[in-house]
Amino acid sequence: MATIVDRFVIRHLTGTKANQVEEFDYKKYTELTFGRAATNLVRFDPERDSAVSREHGKLVRDTEQPLSFSVVDNNSRNGIFVNKSRVIGSAVVQPGDEIQLGNGGPVFQFDLNPRPVELMMSTRIMDMAVSGKPTTELSLAEAGNELNDTDLMAPHKVGLGKQTVERMMVTERRQTTRTMMLSVAVVLVLLSGLGYAFRDKFGERKTIVITNKPVIPVVKTDNGLTPEQIASANTSKVVFIEFGYKLTYTPTGDDIYHEYMPVKQRDGSIVNVAMYIETSPGKVEPLLGLKRNVAVGKPIAMAGASGTGFVVSPQGHIMTNRHVAAAWNSYYDFPKDAFPGVLLVQGAKGWEVSPNLVQEFRWVPSETQFFGRKPMSGKVIEGENTYIDVTFNKNEQRFPAQGKPIVSNKHDVAIIKIDLPETLSPVKLRDADKGIAAGQPITVMGYPGISPDVFVGEYSSDFANRNPQIVKVPDVTVTPGNVGKILRGQSVGKAAAYYSEFGDYYQLTVNATGSGNSGGPVFDIDGNAIGIFSASTSRDDATRITFAVPIKYGLELMGRRQVVE
Repeated sequence: MATIVDRFVIRHLTGTKANQVEEFDYKKYTELTFGRAATNLVRFDPERDSAVSREHGKLVRDTEQPLSFSVVDNNSRNGIFVNKSRVIGSAVVQPGDEIQLGNGGPVFQFDLNPRPVELMMSTRIMDMAVSGKPTTELSLAEAGNELNDTDLMAPHKVGLGKQTVERMMVTERRQTTRTMMLSVAVVLVLLSGLGYAFRDKFGERKTIVITNKPVIPVVKTDNGLTPEQIASANTSKVVFIEFGYKLTYTPTGDDIYHEYMPVKQRDGSIVNVAMYIETSPGKVEPLLGLKRNVAVGKPIAMAGASGTGFVVSPQGHIMTNRHVAAAWNSYYDFPKDAFPGVLLVQGAKGWEVSPNLVQEFRWVPSETQFFGRKPMSGKVIEGENTYIDVTFNKNEQRFPAQGKPIVSNKHDVAIIKIDLPETLSPVKLRDADKGIAAGQPITVMGYPGISPDVFVGEYSSDFANRNPQIVKVPDVTVTPGNVGKILRGQSVGKAAAYYSEFGDYYQLTVNATGSGNSGGPVFDIDGNAIGIFSASTSRDDATRITFAVPIKYGLELMGRRQVVE
């Protein structure tokens, strides 16, 4: 049975109408015109949406071929792009396609409600594949006072297959053996005694490193250290962090789930729709329940994320971001099928289903006010790391963090700890808040998820398992830059003539970073860590901007305000 379409849906993704949804009667309209003129069905702001023409274009439904649609460009000044491809005259579109009006102009998504099963979203071509799921780099909304976690879902990176690496290892081993025999002969002639002593070591263990490190420019300064010197002194102190977490019910330790509602479609099929609850006027949260009590739902959890940290004590304390060490204190990354959702509101007869659907919004799990359909009292829910592993640069051994992280109540900073038999060399810390100024050179170190992976192949020495091991190892990226601006948050209880609603951050001109850099150190020209890399924001028509938390918030977690004068 074919799906009966009821309405056209226009979801505005960027521009002055961002996050708004417009719907139009499917039977009534065969065309949806869009532009800045008042005569258009989809009208854009005549002053602020300057990239849009007065009669920019239209979406057309083919009356002779059901479920066939096209977008038509009315010779607009800046053109139309469908999924980032320029439209010449007209182009076929499908529900789910993104349409941009002019390069850098507003973007909206064309859809149908309900969307017919036979119309699947077209496959998008990705610029570059990356593996794993780097930590959400808490991107920032254009308003400037919130962190934006849309960067969160990194595409899977296509790595080298195990068999491919094994064949490369065999070939390399044969070539190395021939070269080694010649080298041994020369060494025996020149240094026969020394060569004999080391003869048994050759061939005992062979490692292949496959890497494509980004080229980092070395910029020398008149005073202080170069980025190359800073990296050389701190590479072994900057660590790679992998983590996952779940939300639990503290009285019993049960996992907490987001409840879904089975909804019967017109064609008889059943679709599970996420449920939400209005806790107060304008305040919405996901409807939560215990795993054993939720018939259909999904866990409030995350896995496969990564970030950066740096050693701050010989005993194994590592500083990083709060959204790395305790991610439940930051915006939750809802699954794709969580929106639109069903909303429960308090009515005269109790909780009722609202006709308004819930669109995408931001929610911090640790700040939840309701559990089920009742307000919470006391500490009922808690986040719990399912794993948090630390790996040193170019090392395949993972070290699990011990105990609970120390988390800042003021900023995006936390400290975790690993136990090692040896003492560690910490990064030098310096509270530079009083002397920092725009334009000062800095160096950022970390593990951006977009950077090519590095693999190590090792032959096993275990008689019970002779299979070669192919292991991905972290390889730190060094990025020089400058302080772009100093943002000051308003102090509690104090009036300020100048402050940023965004908060207390150092704005950086460091663009060669990305998701996974979160929690990495920001060094001054003397090699002291003065900040913790935290977030970024970017737009199609603007330069990417990154931000760091002043190190003073990390020093507070260590019980002191200053380490290096």
